[in-house]
Amino acid sequence: MEPNSSEIPAPGEPLRDELKNGKLCAIMVTYNPDAALERNIRAMLPQVDKLIIVDNGSALPIRAHIETIASSCAVQVIWNKENLGLATALNIGIRSAFVSDNFAWIATFDQDSRVAAGFRDAMLQAYLACPYRQSVGIIGPHHVELTENSTAGLSHHEEHDRFREITAVMQSGTFLSTEALRSCGLFDDSFFIDYVDFELCLRIRKNGLRIIEAPNATIVHRLGNPSRHNRFGRTFTVCNHSALRRYYAARNRFRIYFRYLFSDFAWICHDIWLWSKELIKLVLFEEDRAKKLAYIARGGWDALRGRGGMYSRSNRLERE
Repeated sequence: MEPNSSEIPAPGEPLRDELKNGKLCAIMVTYNPDAALERNIRAMLPQVDKLIIVDNGSALPIRAHIETIASSCAVQVIWNKENLGLATALNIGIRSAFVSDNFAWIATFDQDSRVAAGFRDAMLQAYLACPYRQSVGIIGPHHVELTENSTAGLSHHEEHDRFREITAVMQSGTFLSTEALRSCGLFDDSFFIDYVDFELCLRIRKNGLRIIEAPNATIVHRLGNPSRHNRFGRTFTVCNHSALRRYYAARNRFRIYFRYLFSDFAWICHDIWLWSKELIKLVLFEEDRAKKLAYIARGGWDALRGRGGMYSRSNRLERE
């Protein structure tokens, strides 16, 4: 079942044409973050009008650390008693933003993502350069994988096109039009984690809106627990996701394939191609291959049965 947009408050004033004239609220979901959290928050604050942190049941000592950071930065925190999943936590933050003020845009961030000065301006430049901006539902940044030298990528320049249209984008650093959220609905709670962002992107496109990328707006983030391997004269980067994350990714991939097969067939074919390469690297380089493949199979089976939400710990695979 697709999310119901009726749970979102009715629009107030019409969305203004420029980001600089519209207020921007950022939502960051935290779950046992590392020491980089404060640096990432302080880098983000000058780029937004308000930041809401939704903590998804972090351990008590880490919650205390988050509270200290939030107090020093004047940031609102919403405390979930348990891990409700990325989609639900983002939706909690978005609903709070709607209640607290009339924001034109909602930005979503992962706890390990970092932006540089000028990020908002670079996103604005892409939006203003777009001739069909009235139909833009999402603006996405240029994602750079976090490495030891990734700080070199934290600059904004004019070497690329001002904007380009894309089919889907990862949620961290994206600007979501509140008008698009009102008309298309929020994130799908049943996805829990993984492909939460892509499902919303394809749904927004299915409703006739468009997605653009700001190539000059750079955001640095970590994808999994990456490692590098040499084989066949080539270097491969492997994400090393846990078996449980493999379950969610497989289940939600299939759910998206079933849901958007006819509206975004080309994107689905491309995603299948990327997944096939990812599976090859899993088999060649990752540990616990058998367990991860079993979880992938379980994810596919649960997708066929229409199951969503959090992975059930009563599952026999979880007891292994």
